[in-house]
Amino acid sequence: MLTLIRRIALTCLFVSLLGQQAVAQTVEYMSADEALSLEHQTRYQRLRRFVESYRIFPAPQFFDYTVPAANMPANFRHDIPVLRIVFPESTFFDTGSAEVLPSAYPIIAAMAKMLDGDVPDVNVFVAGHTDSRGGEDYNHNLSVARAKAVTAALVGSRTRSYTIWSIGFGESLPIYPNTDDQNMAYNRRVEFLVGARPEAVSYWLQQQYDLVCQTSDPMAKLRCMLELKKVRHVYEAEQEGPRQPVVLALPKQNRVASQGARVAVTPTAPKRMTIQLNEKRLRVGSIEH
Repeated sequence: MLTLIRRIALTCLFVSLLGQQAVAQTVEYMSADEALSLEHQTRYQRLRRFVESYRIFPAPQFFDYTVPAANMPANFRHDIPVLRIVFPESTFFDTGSAEVLPSAYPIIAAMAKMLDGDVPDVNVFVAGHTDSRGGEDYNHNLSVARAKAVTAALVGSRTRSYTIWSIGFGESLPIYPNTDDQNMAYNRRVEFLVGARPEAVSYWLQQQYDLVCQTSDPMAKLRCMLELKKVRHVYEAEQEGPRQPVVLALPKQNRVASQGARVAVTPTAPKRMTIQLNEKRLRVGSIEH
């Protein structure tokens, strides 16, 4: 839902007592697209500032994308900026482990600080990735466990409630071909995707084959992409918060007697979102495979 500043444009009438004359003055408010863009830019600047103040090294990589309005729901036709923040896996985890390392907590603190100052309807996705060593199921499960571990740490560090999603992609989205240790180190990573709407981040996630298998060697690129056709292409994001409790209504005859007692509550089940990678993006140049 758009905030009030994004929705309202009005004309205010100011009355001047001098000469008892009414003077009409038009007050300009931001359009929805301008407000979304400003939110995105301030989000980026806040995180850069916190990364520096927490002395995070190596610093993350930042990437900006825009999801066109045509790909958004009919009731929300606006271009949505998406900020992608990429950290190397070694900052967060030991090899084969899903236990968050102490070195990751300054990063999580910086992310929480940035998001605590954001608009209430911000959405953040935590995505885990691995290299191709190990079996596909093992890598997928490891990436899911790592995304959930980072998400849990972020939930524990925040001071405000906003929506966080976790998802693991395993070995399905290598930035570079898994041909040497350096490339595999880049492929093992944790990413944060931040946007005003979950549909925008979801759409961007589905188009990620545009980023994979980067190399100047056409044969290595072809082999890398052919390997990707063999792995799964459908993944599930899980919403980690906020989860509002559901109050269990007491029978009418018991309400007076129960005054002052704790009311039983039960947490709502987490929401889930299916992310299906766009296989048409699996191509080398203009050739689809």
